[in-house]
Amino acid sequence: MKFEGKIKLRAYLMAAYVIIGAGMWFVAFFGENVNDLLSAVGIGLMAAGAMQLGRNIHLLRNPEKLHDREIAEKDERNIALMEKARSLSFAVYITLAAIAVIVLYIFNFDLAGEVVAFSICAFCLIYWICYMIIKRKY
Repeated sequence: MKFEGKIKLRAYLMAAYVIIGAGMWFVAFFGENVNDLLSAVGIGLMAAGAMQLGRNIHLLRNPEKLHDREIAEKDERNIALMEKARSLSFAVYITLAAIAVIVLYIFNFDLAGEVVAFSICAFCLIYWICYMIIKRKY
């Protein structure tokens, strides 16, 4: 895929974030139960998506900056740093979530503990599926 196509795909994804965030905000604000946390997350998702969407549109309209961005993203050092950061983020999340499950069960928050435990399982399953796909591809 050409780099310009990647940026367009990212722009579509960011537009989807804006729409999802707006939906979250709408449900939180106009639903039966007003939920401040969901409203805040929706607004945050809309804002982040809108900023990234604007950034990607700006890149698509400026070929020179698009070329500079392509060079930066294809730099081997930057790729290695991103992969290490993702790997470390995965390990830290799993460790902190596992500790959270233990703490939640100690304080008798069984439902919350189950939700976090299932999120760990889902995250590991997603990792395993992605690993198998990438393993076959390379």
